Amino acid sequence: MAQSYSTDRMPGGLKGALVVVWLQSAVNLVVALMLFHENQNETDHGITDDSTLLVTAAWVTLGTALLLAACAVGTAVHQDWARRTVMALEVLNILSGVLLVLVGGAAPGLLGMVVSAAVIGGFGSAKAIAWVRRR
Repeated sequence: MAQSYSTDRMPGGLKGALVVVWLQSAVNLVVALMLFHENQNETDHGITDDSTLLVTAAWVTLGTALLLAACAVGTAVHQDWARRTVMALEVLNILSGVLLVLVGGAAPGLLGMVVSAAVIGGFGSAKAIAWVRRR
């Protein structure tokens, strides 16, 4: 007897990767709020030198947080676009980690690359792909 996808269980690797994506989304949200606050604090004290860069970074970080959350929900409801988008974002995160290592932030850069590689592994496994594409 064939089971429908609603009774099939999500693969463990994909579950773990989804937890990490939710954590990444939450961290990005907190960082975005801190960047907005820092910009407001600097503006209140008359410092406007880096205002545009800080606000741009805050908006990009906020957008990334919202996109990661949307992708986590999308993946949970079997949307393959969400799975592929998370993998693309994680590849960008690995490239960012490489740059961070090159400018002297070895520990955070390497940690970010390892986490991103684990998420890509969770989202890219054959079981995860089959589960997400099941309708």
